[in-house]
Amino acid sequence: MSTTIVDVLVIGGGVIGSSIAYHLARKGLQVLVVERWQVATEPAASWASAGGVRRQGRHPAEARLASEAIERWPSLEQELEADLHYRQGGNLLLAESDHEAEELETFVRLQQEHGFVDVWLLDRQEVYELVPGVNERVVAGSYSSLDGQADPARTTCAFANAAQRHRAEYRTKTRVLALLKQGERIIGARVAHTEFEEIQAGHVVLAAGAWSDEIAATIGLRLPIRMNALQMLLSSPAAPNLLRPVLSALSRNLSLKQLPDGAFLLGGGWPGGILFDRSSYTLLPGSIDGNWTTACELFPAVAQQQMVRAWCGLEAESIDDIPFVGTLPGWDGLTLALGFSGHGFAISPAVGRCVADQIVGLSAPELDGLKPDRIATFAPSQVEAFLASVDSSSAG
Repeated sequence: MSTTIVDVLVIGGGVIGSSIAYHLARKGLQVLVVERWQVATEPAASWASAGGVRRQGRHPAEARLASEAIERWPSLEQELEADLHYRQGGNLLLAESDHEAEELETFVRLQQEHGFVDVWLLDRQEVYELVPGVNERVVAGSYSSLDGQADPARTTCAFANAAQRHRAEYRTKTRVLALLKQGERIIGARVAHTEFEEIQAGHVVLAAGAWSDEIAATIGLRLPIRMNALQMLLSSPAAPNLLRPVLSALSRNLSLKQLPDGAFLLGGGWPGGILFDRSSYTLLPGSIDGNWTTACELFPAVAQQQMVRAWCGLEAESIDDIPFVGTLPGWDGLTLALGFSGHGFAISPAVGRCVADQIVGLSAPELDGLKPDRIATFAPSQVEAFLASVDSSSAG
């Protein structure tokens, strides 16, 4: 069995793993990324993501990461030397009743308390001026002007390519068989591609998305995350610029965007089925019909188009709907970056920077609310119930 020695081994070449690899390589560390498939390919979440770049609606523990990321996104294409299809068209959350409008007022106040000063409340007329053609039942909206959207696969590949320009190495179609442990320290991983290999590393980052749990289990670490199959739909192209902001509503499971070619992209957490091999999915007719109908009701222009494609991505959802990012007591040499629960794409630039800083010994207070040591606070019965249940929570 051959052996490779590196400074940092990153397990997972998705948008989170590749952002971490890029930021580490930029610091001059010798970085090796192993990815079980190709970068940003089906069915990984970084291939299937809705591509929302948002701050509003974030958990308070993610607020500082979200603010940093939003500031970086406008210049990220230049930094990564790639077209990410980024557009800062805003994010609009809608209320369709007076009761929901009251909820939205409270929501906007909370966003501003988190430091999201670009979020403000729109009345009915302002909503229709911003998005002509929206459902006539809409009475108010929460609008974040600095939010937007980008292409997930393009962004993931851009981070990976930039990491490699800084001398990071990528090994695709490489499966991690087990993490390697020496005492209380994680020292690498045993992998398989065309042959078995042992990779020894000064530090290991586990960022394997929905498959992180099975890798962690090889050292007896049980993660409170579960795999979800989250559906996306694509329409035929409509006239461009019918919809600038990303659209959602309090009473609907919907994330609606218009892409540069005019097509509508529909998400919102509608579930698919996960096959036994945990590497593929099935589409559910009820989810397809529900997602499409919901979008047509909220924004009737969608109904003028044909549905041309449906797919799912396999995503890791955490027990408390926010990720585990950082080190874990009793597992020296290991950093977790997983369980992003359908909303990791937007904050990936900031997560990469913070994890890289933490690994080289710098402080990263932006990660304080996401520390993996909170895993110990969940009762075993609570974890068992979570892992055994099926959920269709929203993803933006």
